[in-house]
Amino acid sequence: MSPPTPRRRAYLALPVAWAVFILVLTLTPANQMPPQPRWQLLSFDTAAHAGVFWMLAVLSYFSARRQLTWPWLQRHCVWVLLVAGVAFGLLIELLQTTMAVGRHGEWTDGLSDAIGMGLGLLMAWGVRHKFS
Repeated sequence: MSPPTPRRRAYLALPVAWAVFILVLTLTPANQMPPQPRWQLLSFDTAAHAGVFWMLAVLSYFSARRQLTWPWLQRHCVWVLLVAGVAFGLLIELLQTTMAVGRHGEWTDGLSDAIGMGLGLLMAWGVRHKFS
């Protein structure tokens, strides 16, 4: 079996690097984090959680669709990535609760992560189907 052509190579490094970035941001001790701006309509924390998981979803979707090793992942990547992304968000909240870094796990953060993941996957799926 020959290696995939560069055009079909999955960009696995992008979603993995972004996931590491999320871990660093969410597990940094609270006293080392900059102050959060106060927004009136939507809290900054909620938007930040949804935004970083939106980006994780988009990067993961296109990487999963480009890979050729697991055809079942190409077909079912939306559901697999949604479950994996929600589990990743909940794991972060659990780690924040159990680690002594001055952070607190909150179910609303996990919900924001899930919303961002869902919106990112929906948008990536829609873009792919519109332009294919």
